[in-house]
Amino acid sequence: MKTYHDQMDSLSFTDTQKAAMTDRLLTAANAPAPRRRPVRRAAVAIAAAAALALSVTAGATGVLKPVGEAFAGLFGVRTPAQTEVIDHIGYPIGASDTDNGVTVTADAILVDRYSYAVVYSVVRTDGSPLFEGLDAYPGYTGPLPVHFEDWALELPGSHGGAHGTSYFIDQDPTEPSIQFVETMMTDVPLAQGAAKVHFQNLGMETYDGETGQVLTAASIPGTWDLAFEFRFEDCSVDLANGQRFHVNGMEATLDDLVLSPLSLQVNYTVDSEVVWDHQALPDGRESAHDAQTYEDYFGSLPILVTLSDGSVLDLTYAGGSIEPAGGKTVCQKGEVFENILPLEDVVSVTVGDVTIPMP
Repeated sequence: MKTYHDQMDSLSFTDTQKAAMTDRLLTAANAPAPRRRPVRRAAVAIAAAAALALSVTAGATGVLKPVGEAFAGLFGVRTPAQTEVIDHIGYPIGASDTDNGVTVTADAILVDRYSYAVVYSVVRTDGSPLFEGLDAYPGYTGPLPVHFEDWALELPGSHGGAHGTSYFIDQDPTEPSIQFVETMMTDVPLAQGAAKVHFQNLGMETYDGETGQVLTAASIPGTWDLAFEFRFEDCSVDLANGQRFHVNGMEATLDDLVLSPLSLQVNYTVDSEVVWDHQALPDGRESAHDAQTYEDYFGSLPILVTLSDGSVLDLTYAGGSIEPAGGKTVCQKGEVFENILPLEDVVSVTVGDVTIPMP
């Protein structure tokens, strides 16, 4: 089960989002109690349309939210082509559970071979604000200072390591729900089957201007358990064919290059074996040797997606994993895009010094 601290370790925000969240917390510390208006936002996953066998724990909503509505305002969906992609590869869920006067609903999901995005709505059953204070700053659309104390999405099959983001947002300030969004990349292909998700205890933070600490200002105890079928049709494109390239002077082979409208996964093998010294500094940071080794094998490998309008998506600093294996080093590097990416807009993908055109 993932604790709140684990969630915070995996969060990834832009500088603008970080600044907005800090400003919101600082302002809240000095502002009078705001008027009600809860917050909401959503998570997304991309992959494929599919037949959906739905299984619900307690309290099904009875109404499935359209996929496009569930992901409105997320992944930079602005064009008809992006909307068409979401409608094609996403599907509604509608599973919900209610505890202590709060209902959590899995609205919709997007999935591909290595990644997914899910949007959950959280609302009080009586329609009152989830937490007082979330509506204090009209026009704010960044991450909210809300968290689940524990949460875990149990997917079918084995998924090894994973990395991603999770956050709360207010998708529609005119109604009383807020959304919890989760996006995730996995090390191995996702499998279809029964999925379960468990949430426990909601909390909201405030910023203490005197101590500089973020505190849990309010909490709602409870547990929410949902179940649904995790099914999809993979819309990914395979671009790897054993191409050779260089990583900081070392030779490497491109094992997998999997592109979808939601994400990019790059799996490659370096001909030399990584050697760590595993010497942690007193403050917990890794040693200079390990930091440089990480950069040499993984961190500084250029990954660029060139689009038909001439723009380039730079995924050089995507997350992933490194593992020594029989004198070589197996690396996996991938990221969920900030915007839905129609594949017809992609011209090529560059990994290191090799560029692979779209078929």
